[in-house]
Amino acid sequence: MALTHKPALLIFDLDGTLAHTLPQLGAAVQAVCRRMGYAVPSMEQVSDYIGNGIGLLLARALTLRTGAEVTDVPEAVRVKARQLFDEEYGAHLNENFTVYPGVRECLELCRRRGIKTAVLTNKAQSFAVPLLNFMGLADLFDLILGGEVLKERKPDPHPVWYVCEKLGVKPEDACMVGDSVNDFAAGRNAGTGVIAFTFGYNRGRDVRESQPDYVFDSYAAFISLLQSLPEN
Repeated sequence: MALTHKPALLIFDLDGTLAHTLPQLGAAVQAVCRRMGYAVPSMEQVSDYIGNGIGLLLARALTLRTGAEVTDVPEAVRVKARQLFDEEYGAHLNENFTVYPGVRECLELCRRRGIKTAVLTNKAQSFAVPLLNFMGLADLFDLILGGEVLKERKPDPHPVWYVCEKLGVKPEDACMVGDSVNDFAAGRNAGTGVIAFTFGYNRGRDVRESQPDYVFDSYAAFISLLQSLPEN
């Protein structure tokens, strides 16, 4: 879906799209595995586990399998791992992240042009909101929707529809902006445009395989597109 005019709404993923957060996620996951006596995954492995929420992230880390399911880990282990993760991750939310160059400029441009903005992440709401505050970005979004608020998560389209409804925008007038197959599928399933960045966490796969509407290597290029689009 080529954009012929400015979108009414841009829905951004968080990890790997707005900021490089692997160091803080990886440190928390490694600490959990270490404290529970499990083999400790490398940062590269953790990168492959990101994208489907904390439960799956921990299941994959504890089993060292990208394809692991939550049910592959005994319930008592899952509960303990989540408790430890919340402790470790929550204590270090204010460090070990890097907002990508151009993100603030992009969001400020959206404000000036009247484009609504939202964050849609599978990261728990209890972490997403304070993390965006630490990044100094929270006030630039009209809505922040984290995982565990709705029963559905990306790539299911329902969270995208929920964001659109809350902000009064039709899906066809919105774009999902992300870095992974979960983001692209959520947008496609919901009927929005799909914009991909190449620098995030897509498990080593070329984002072009998902056939997004636009692919960008930088926010500078994305900003150029937004500046070029007429009002309607």
